[in-house]
Amino acid sequence: MRCIIILLLIAFSCKKEKKDSAVHKSEVFSVETVIDSVQNKVVLDTIKSIVRNDTLVFQLKNLSISFIDRKDDCWKSIQIKNLQNKVLTEIETPKEICFERNRISDFSPNQKYLLLHAIERGILSDGNSVEEVEKYNCMFLDIENKIVSEKYSDLFCSGEWKNLDQWMVDEEESYDGKDLFKN
Repeated sequence: MRCIIILLLIAFSCKKEKKDSAVHKSEVFSVETVIDSVQNKVVLDTIKSIVRNDTLVFQLKNLSISFIDRKDDCWKSIQIKNLQNKVLTEIETPKEICFERNRISDFSPNQKYLLLHAIERGILSDGNSVEEVEKYNCMFLDIENKIVSEKYSDLFCSGEWKNLDQWMVDEEESYDGKDLFKN
């Protein structure tokens, strides 16, 4: 039974990914619930993903996370808006970083953390030629405290969320969400 549920989730997420990749002027995607395959119980509320013009918005239960200032399929700024008291907070991010499009699966199951796909772009010059370069990193957003982690790279970024807020890099390396923000 557990395998059937996991297969259905995989099939559903594959269809969602195909839809998600085609961005138009205004789109709305939502996931009603996500099942934690380790504990086999529902742990996420509804999350809606909305793309309007050049803004990507994730609407959670009590807040929204907006990616704004889009240029070359990458957003420069992140804002969190508390939907109850209407307070808008600009998240401080490194100036040399922009963020690629997120998926709902980038949220930790308890919606406390969000994996950010961070891109550093620059120009490399050896005196004779100039080349544009791009480096992928990942960062994490602590949604409640409204802070962004340091940059991580390589294998660390290929991890996945387990349990409520555990980032699993591999079978031997895992981190509690709060530990991703310690320097």
